[in-house]
Amino acid sequence: MSADRADPARIRFALHGGAGELPDDAGPQDAQRTALHDIASAAVALLQAGGSALDAVTLAVERLEQCPLFNAGVGAVLNRDGLPELDAAIARGEDRGTGAVAGVSRVASPIRLARAVMERSPHVLFSADGAEALARELGLPMVDPQAFVIPLRLEQLAAAKRSGSIALDHVDDDASAADAAFGTVGAVARDRRGHLAAATSTGGLTNKLPGRIGDTAVFGAGTFADDSSCAVSCTGTGEAFIRAAFGQAVHGRMIWGGQSLADACRDSLAEVRRLGGVGGCIAIDRDGTICLPFNSGVLFRAWAAADAVIQLAIRRETPAEV
Repeated sequence: MSADRADPARIRFALHGGAGELPDDAGPQDAQRTALHDIASAAVALLQAGGSALDAVTLAVERLEQCPLFNAGVGAVLNRDGLPELDAAIARGEDRGTGAVAGVSRVASPIRLARAVMERSPHVLFSADGAEALARELGLPMVDPQAFVIPLRLEQLAAAKRSGSIALDHVDDDASAADAAFGTVGAVARDRRGHLAAATSTGGLTNKLPGRIGDTAVFGAGTFADDSSCAVSCTGTGEAFIRAAFGQAVHGRMIWGGQSLADACRDSLAEVRRLGGVGGCIAIDRDGTICLPFNSGVLFRAWAAADAVIQLAIRRETPAEV
């Protein structure tokens, strides 16, 4: 079948709400499961209606940014100074189009700005004041930084400062596991024309130094898409994912090493571990295989394979490849 001919059977979708550790007694995380299910359902419906992979991942990540249960947009973790600094990136597999922003605190939807960078600017990556100036110039909605702050994140920051740690989003000793918000968000999709896309958005690390930028905003690290191989969105220890060049490594292992998506993700995560990092990814390859591997305790995830049924998992309830 021609690569340009639409075929609904090609549709695939996956999203994540972060990786990290969760106590055994944390409960079923019903609120997070409901949010992941509803957002995945909306994205799959868009794909089934003929929408593009790019539109599907944009919709999903923007909705996740608006949900205070995750570490992106509203509910993002806070830096050492008690402020949100948000990173986001989007990637289009058809032509490796990409856009990213880092260190923004006043843009209502970082992923919408990342897409605007890709589609409406001659550049790839903007940061901080320059990114926010571009958002104003392009007429994107702006907010006060406090609009992103929730009480749980203030509690987590206080706990991190007491222990002197800089940490992945997590459930700490002072926060209720039942009310825990979780991590970095992302989505990957393949549409009915076989095109791939990925998007990722995050608040980064609790108590991070101001100005720190993780892997989310780095094309070829935390966000990647190329129709010849795969679409990837990562979550975890950003510094290790950058050093592992994770997205590019998965692509290279597939294209030049002849590996399957599952093997390429496994070996790339092993490199992240070797470099001292933990986390996971969601990925879809050109043939529609979905992989959701992680080396942390949990990965909040939802996906829809060929049957278009939304599946959910947090712990290791399902295989890494579906």
